[in-house]
Amino acid sequence: MTLGKYIADRRKKLRMTQEQLAQRIKVSKSAVAKWETNRGVPDRDNIAALAKVLDVSIEQLYRIKDGGFEKYDINITEDVIKLLEMRGYKIIAPRKR
Repeated sequence: MTLGKYIADRRKKLRMTQEQLAQRIKVSKSAVAKWETNRGVPDRDNIAALAKVLDVSIEQLYRIKDGGFEKYDINITEDVIKLLEMRGYKIIAPRKR
């Protein structure tokens, strides 16, 4: 599952439209559409807001399994790492391929 599909599925489970989700996290509807179709990735502030609105942990959004981030090279910025560490997560660098 990709991050985009996870966001879309979770939003639908909560019976929200893209527009409602966008309003709650203060972004445009097109931003939500890009995330859900994997044409964009939310930044650190939006990841935190998404986690809160979708009632999931930030960690869950970064640990999408079964074909999600494990198949893609994702560069998580130092800001995101700092945010996660501030919330008590331990960041482990991936092994070199």
